[in-house]
Amino acid sequence: MKKCTSGLKAPFDSSSDRERILLDLLKKATDFYEDTIGILSSIFELSEHVRRGTPEGEFHARIVQALIRESRCENASIFMVEGNRVALKAAAGAAIKPGPEGVSMEMGEGVAGKCALEGRPILVQDAGESDCFKEMPGTKVKIGSILCVPIKEGERAFGVLNLSHSSTYFFDAHSLRVFELMGLLVGQMLTLVHLSSLFQRRDHDLQNLLKLKDESLRTVSECYKSVVDSSEDMIFIFSAGGAVAFCNQRLLAALGRVPAQIGDILDLDTAEDIRRQLPRILPGQSRDFEMPVTVGSGESIIGQFLVKRLSTEQVLVVVRDVTARRRMDQRAMQTEKLTSLGLLTSGIAHELNNRLTPILGFADLINAADLSPQNQKRLGVIINAADSAKHIVESLLKFSRNKPPEKIVFDLRDIIRRTVSLYLPTVKKRGITLDCEDHPEPLMVRADMNCIEQVLVNFINNAIDAIDDKPGCISLTARRSEGHVHLAIEDTGPGIPEEIMTKIFDPFFTTKARDKGTGLGLSICYGIISDHKGEISLENTGNGAVARIKIPAMAADKHDEGTVAAEVGEPGREGIMEQGRRSTIMVVEDEEDLLELMVDTLSPFYEVSPFSNGQLAFDHLDEGRWELIISDLRMPVMDGMDLYRTAVEAHPRLKKKFMFITGDTYDFQVKEFLETTGAAYLRKPFRIKDLRDIVQKQLCEG
Repeated sequence: MKKCTSGLKAPFDSSSDRERILLDLLKKATDFYEDTIGILSSIFELSEHVRRGTPEGEFHARIVQALIRESRCENASIFMVEGNRVALKAAAGAAIKPGPEGVSMEMGEGVAGKCALEGRPILVQDAGESDCFKEMPGTKVKIGSILCVPIKEGERAFGVLNLSHSSTYFFDAHSLRVFELMGLLVGQMLTLVHLSSLFQRRDHDLQNLLKLKDESLRTVSECYKSVVDSSEDMIFIFSAGGAVAFCNQRLLAALGRVPAQIGDILDLDTAEDIRRQLPRILPGQSRDFEMPVTVGSGESIIGQFLVKRLSTEQVLVVVRDVTARRRMDQRAMQTEKLTSLGLLTSGIAHELNNRLTPILGFADLINAADLSPQNQKRLGVIINAADSAKHIVESLLKFSRNKPPEKIVFDLRDIIRRTVSLYLPTVKKRGITLDCEDHPEPLMVRADMNCIEQVLVNFINNAIDAIDDKPGCISLTARRSEGHVHLAIEDTGPGIPEEIMTKIFDPFFTTKARDKGTGLGLSICYGIISDHKGEISLENTGNGAVARIKIPAMAADKHDEGTVAAEVGEPGREGIMEQGRRSTIMVVEDEEDLLELMVDTLSPFYEVSPFSNGQLAFDHLDEGRWELIISDLRMPVMDGMDLYRTAVEAHPRLKKKFMFITGDTYDFQVKEFLETTGAAYLRKPFRIKDLRDIVQKQLCEG
């Protein structure tokens, strides 16, 4: 490899130290990936049982078998929360097994009970020295160390995975992390198994109810009362006059009393709507619809109604609470819309970058000429306008979110303080108070710092705009709870109109004036938080509005192990040009204007050969004289990625001779290619100085 004459030789560390460090890192990486592969294999096996509809009891047994296999511990068991106790459901190994009457303990009792109560993993390295360890009845095996991880649905622990070994200090922090993850995945699968069974029973119950006939209503009601009472749906029967003849236990629990009239169950508008439909429903017929409703207890839900006329005098109403399902559907729809629009936006941005590059490049070339002051001013307007368009394209690419978040570990409090201090002068001038509650403990997250800051800035801007020029207050609060950091930005503005609440995260939807907003801000925020496996919501408080953000938290002592690769493109010296060296360069670009720009820019200093596609370039690679190959990544016939792969396979010496031009660095496929090859690249649109600098740098290092 050729070196710059002015370069200095870098010192080397001790070879033995380097080998020892590398071997240690390799062992840790190998252990991590082996454990991860094993866990994923077990999870895949368990997921097959979920898909096949395996009964819960058998599924519990499969789980403990997987725990024994993957942890190499001596004993494994699973406990499930039942009221204020945790009950043993399955066990494997030499320890106790569920007997005829079962084994259980109170919440908070023993290691398993404490893990279920607190909803966090517990590692006991020496059971004999632990205050929380309690030997279970029937246990005949020595227990040295214990690892308990919770099984969760959201923030609620509904079970415990329990692993033990006769040796002390058998488990370590790595085991804790691995099986905590397994606990989360198992929790999701158990929830699906439980919900599947529950939905099957519920649908079965509902089908039975729909078969009720006028003449057998009383008999059938008595026979199936227990079934109806066990349903999660709210079920009641009322007469044409509005008197309630029957209601199930779910409805009684929601109301807190026995209803006499339909008005005691539903709000007046809903009750009246059902009465208006009755004349159009014949005996035996039914109507179904969905609408928001407030039950008599004051609880507001989205209800899925089934109204069936059992006879001329009696009407059956089944109300299913689908609030959570509809919110999930809404989030899925929002994500789908943003994804589709993001793909379109990414393509448009790529094409705009291709057009902006020759504008900026040729403007730079013209700028070097001897122009009149008036033409110099006009050229400055062109360059400024192109730079402005460049920033707009960057915003479009950020919206498309094809670029994965570059996550590092940091304290969220630092970003909050920095953002608040930035806005304090602005809000003070407008008579707005900006309060920030300083959390006493670190709020560590693994996230893209710039993206999270962008979310904060967007919501603070929206809060300022909502308050307008009137005195008001904006408050930021942050807290950590059950594995997540919760952030709230609240303002004292007029709130959000209910009619636009469902559209608030739609791209290009805005209530601001045309010159004050694009409608992309909240959509970008939604996408950022989704990419971080978090949640975001907006709601009215009565005194304004509040944005709530939830993202996964990390322990305060965790440190980021990754680094973000910096883009090549730093200014270089003019050494090669001064020496008059005529290096041979191949330029591959399908855009005619851009190809001409690069040839005009580089020809005064190098021997430049242009080609309009990858196939033509490949046909001339056998000449063996190219010191640098500059290629666009996106081209017809043969793109830059295929050209690189084909060229390197045929001529391995060319592996270090490539650099790329692209406007698609936010695209995951492109980003992965560049990171894998380690090749230098220049992002469109670029200035001619950037092109000359990176070409000089590559020739110097090549």
